Amino acid sequence: MKLEFYTLSRYLFLKIEREYANLVEKSGVTLPQLRILWIISAFPGANSTMISNIGCWTPPTVSRMIKILLEKNLIDRDASGSKSKGIHLTAKGLATIQENRQLHGSAFPLFKLMDATEKDELDSLISVYKYTAVESGNDLIMDYIDKVNDLSLKIDYSTFPEADQARLRKLVELYNLLRVFVLSVENSHSLLLNKLGLTYPQMRALTVIKAYSGLTSSQLAEIALWSPSSANLVVKNLLSKNLIYRKKGVVKNSLHMYVTDKAVEVLNEDSKENENKIGTLNLLDDVPKEKLRELNVLLHTLNKSVNNDMVVDFIDRVLYPVKKL
Repeated sequence: MKLEFYTLSRYLFLKIEREYANLVEKSGVTLPQLRILWIISAFPGANSTMISNIGCWTPPTVSRMIKILLEKNLIDRDASGSKSKGIHLTAKGLATIQENRQLHGSAFPLFKLMDATEKDELDSLISVYKYTAVESGNDLIMDYIDKVNDLSLKIDYSTFPEADQARLRKLVELYNLLRVFVLSVENSHSLLLNKLGLTYPQMRALTVIKAYSGLTSSQLAEIALWSPSSANLVVKNLLSKNLIYRKKGVVKNSLHMYVTDKAVEVLNEDSKENENKIGTLNLLDDVPKEKLRELNVLLHTLNKSVNNDMVVDFIDRVLYPVKKL
């Protein structure tokens, strides 16, 4: 059940994140870059270590994004000679946050969840994500979420009826904790995959290709919720590692992908050796099975609310393949 919980959580997060990213990029920044601006707004003078911890990014990733934001004149650093210089928003950075605040009637994907849950259900799901975040050592996340809501960084609550504002704040809390949960599992799993010579996206791609034998690269992108260019890069690397092979289809220029025996062995080894070593995922063992079952039903509903119906078929193929016979 915990793998189903993670898969449902992951697909819900990816769907919201993908649609949100498309909205944000119209303003000239990426969603991760905007997220750094939120963190700095919430914690003026934050250093790269704090940003890395709150954002669930590696230090090199944060360094690259900070460099880009400096070049765009969206942030600046303290002039002190300290090794860990504090970072602040510029007027342009603050304006970028203001430009991206979501208003009543906007296409923000989180708004699709407004009527999808009862308050008690939402609180129950949030409590599990909060537990895994705190137990995984991300104590700052709750303070960050409070500041995001208090400062109206993501949503301009004043444009909404007062009766809706409490629910919206809960959804912002859900979204942030959902992201932390999914990325914490992904980061932990990525480290374990190093010894198998795989990256996390490569492992996810192999899982999809094995489940949907004969799919094309464009279909992989659709199922994995990746851009076509990201899917093509992963496919190229899997081909070079002899983990997949391709066959020409009847449609002109179509290439269909299949996993090799080597890939099956790698996936089996990952399932056998790594799943029980992912600390954040194993925290779900502390959740009563009946509650986890109820939350999985709720997550199915939330995925349906954001038009993520394909996740049901994916879960059946990967987690419960006997049902597909």
